[in-house]
Amino acid sequence: MNRKASAAAFILALLFSAVAATQFTNSATAQTYSTITIRSDGSIEGTNKIQCNENFYTFTGNISGGIQVQKSNIVIDGAGFTLQGNGSTGIDTSNGVNQKPSEREIWNVTVKNLRITNCKWGIRCDGGGNHTFYGDYISNDFVTRNETGDLTWENLGIVLWACSGNNITHCTIGGSPAIYMHFGCSNNIVTENNIVFGVHLAISGVETFDRNYWSDYLERYPNASEVDSSGAWNMPYAFVDSQSESRKFQDNHPLMSPLSIPNFTSILPTVQSIQEPAVFPFLLVTVFVIVVAITVTIGLLFYFKKRKR
Repeated sequence: MNRKASAAAFILALLFSAVAATQFTNSATAQTYSTITIRSDGSIEGTNKIQCNENFYTFTGNISGGIQVQKSNIVIDGAGFTLQGNGSTGIDTSNGVNQKPSEREIWNVTVKNLRITNCKWGIRCDGGGNHTFYGDYISNDFVTRNETGDLTWENLGIVLWACSGNNITHCTIGGSPAIYMHFGCSNNIVTENNIVFGVHLAISGVETFDRNYWSDYLERYPNASEVDSSGAWNMPYAFVDSQSESRKFQDNHPLMSPLSIPNFTSILPTVQSIQEPAVFPFLLVTVFVIVVAITVTIGLLFYFKKRKR
């Protein structure tokens, strides 16, 4: 190999190194999600953006990932921040109850003032219960329908399975459907929420729905009218248990307009990832490689020009 070929190979190698470094950084940027766990002993793993004070867990910033809850009798306060999922579950209190019957069920968890988005399931509760969800915004931008107008079941807002005694109030909930109750759920209270695309109940018990805003109300009841300037429609919003159509549920005072629940989308900054890439060091390395490549190239050109003379 002559000197010109060697020089060209050397320059190509330097440029390849710069490209490889860029690809490495892009790969690191993609790894932005994490599993966060609140352990049964109260400790937190997976993030430094949740502050613990006894049984109170408060967000101090936006978080990317999903939270596994393994402790009962706690309060999770989003403080207006966002939990951005990775297409899995946002808040999960199931604690492996379905897979491992010996695992302890989780009871009395409050989730409030939290925006949850980009999740397959916003909140999932298997077994246990007596939970409270207040002032939460479970993003409904993922709600989709197929060609016949039916919900696609790709994303669920709040999922309750064999989970009873829960209170859902002052939340905006979107999903396909927004709320799903199945297999032994009972004594759940759902009042004064914005519910996007309804609920689905199967093998459920005694449930209370009242004074909720239903996004599809006028599609189902186009001839409804207001009751004496009350802000409520005169026809109940009714639905049945999918496993027993003889069991009917209804909201007797469906609201005509959405409730003034904060739209966190307009007031929060962009979500920051837990594992932030080291962008600044990468830029220094890239600039250094490029400067070296240019310097060597210029030097070799002068060298060969001088040799030619």
